[in-house]
Amino acid sequence: MLRTAPLLLFTHADLGGRSVFRPVSLEVAVRPGSGRVWVDLSRSNGYAPAWQRHVQHLGALGRARYVLPWEEMDFFVSPKGRSLTLDGRSASLPIFVAWVALLSGRALPSPFLATGVVLDGQEALTPAPREYLQGKLEVADTYVRQVHPGAGRVPMWVPEGSGFTAEPLAALEVRPVPDLIAAVERILGLGPAAGTSPGGVA
Repeated sequence: MLRTAPLLLFTHADLGGRSVFRPVSLEVAVRPGSGRVWVDLSRSNGYAPAWQRHVQHLGALGRARYVLPWEEMDFFVSPKGRSLTLDGRSASLPIFVAWVALLSGRALPSPFLATGVVLDGQEALTPAPREYLQGKLEVADTYVRQVHPGAGRVPMWVPEGSGFTAEPLAALEVRPVPDLIAAVERILGLGPAAGTSPGGVA
């Protein structure tokens, strides 16, 4: 049994002192296995060790919060472009929600737009600096207008407490959330398992 979902991430790079924001397409999937994480390294794609450790943290958080087949399903991440290095934590929010959606058999919104950093050992989303979040929001707004012109205002989920200006965003409805668990509940309608306790995961 293979379950797949497209995932759009919003990245930031500093090129010659100039901030560049762009969307990156991935496909994520789960299939029977032993709870491992796999990354497609074809087309010169790769990942940083810190990214691998961070995804392991997201998996540990999921196991602590949701009664789902974490140990019976492997998680696959496949970048759709070339020469992409998975790095950093800004994809914490979309990756975690997509992973839970695949394991639970729930559908992601289409399009599903989200960005947010979770530090290792935590489940709370870290507020994003205004200049970074604004750039990602404007790229997402352009994406919706070009690719989904009839969708109206599309929700984009971001960390609560982040700085941004909503006025120039014609196609987005920005929805702040405090942490990953609240994001899963609001996006997928799935609450944490009874008997789990709040707080970070070591």
